[in-house]
Amino acid sequence: MKFRFVYPVLAIVGLTLIFMGNKTDAANFTDQLQLFQASIAKLNGKVTEWSLYTREPLRAPSEPEWAEKVQTLQDTFPEMHWSVKTDRHVKVLTGKLEKSHYVETVKFMSTLSNAENGSYIIYEVNGKGWDRAQMRKVNQLVSARTRALFTKKPMVFSCIKGEFSDKMDRVLLHEKKEQLLKRLDAKETETMEEKNFYAVSGYSPKFSENIHAKNRKMNVQIGLRNSGLSGKTTVVIGTPIITIEY
Repeated sequence: MKFRFVYPVLAIVGLTLIFMGNKTDAANFTDQLQLFQASIAKLNGKVTEWSLYTREPLRAPSEPEWAEKVQTLQDTFPEMHWSVKTDRHVKVLTGKLEKSHYVETVKFMSTLSNAENGSYIIYEVNGKGWDRAQMRKVNQLVSARTRALFTKKPMVFSCIKGEFSDKMDRVLLHEKKEQLLKRLDAKETETMEEKNFYAVSGYSPKFSENIHAKNRKMNVQIGLRNSGLSGKTTVVIGTPIITIEY
């Protein structure tokens, strides 16, 4: 079973309000990932997956404007493989480019219902494992892509997934959670605990962005769970919320 550690309230608040602006500098797109990687490595874990995600809302386009935007994106990124999917609720243009160390995805999405009429440009880059030299290239890549795609500096959702070789009981999961919070200089604001599963929201001065949930600020989430038969423990860390399923 997979868990997505985004409480319903946080999902609504975060995905509605966070995308309205940001303070992220172009030179710092991968800084948060590097902090997450260092925190996991310090506790003898390893990174298995990472992701950077962002989007910008647009005014709902007319049919001619939709076609024009589609053509502009395809002309701007001719190296991507493009496809269009349409149903009665939404139409999505998707561009994808796969490299040896990462995969890029650009989406132009428009809702078609009267109740929710709007559009988004979405950009995501994700990869497997961890290569410090490649992350420097990814930083430059994201900087260039966001300049080409967005009219404003977007907020970037940074998320990393890793694993510890040991399967942990509830006590050890709690200890690992506390160690990660300390590494991130984060104060715990909300916790969800189930059998073999810990999920925590927190606030850290290390991250400039934050959202308000239940009248409290939060800007980092950590999830830990035992992986069953593999005998390993999975960890996911994200700011300001987790965007990778686990």
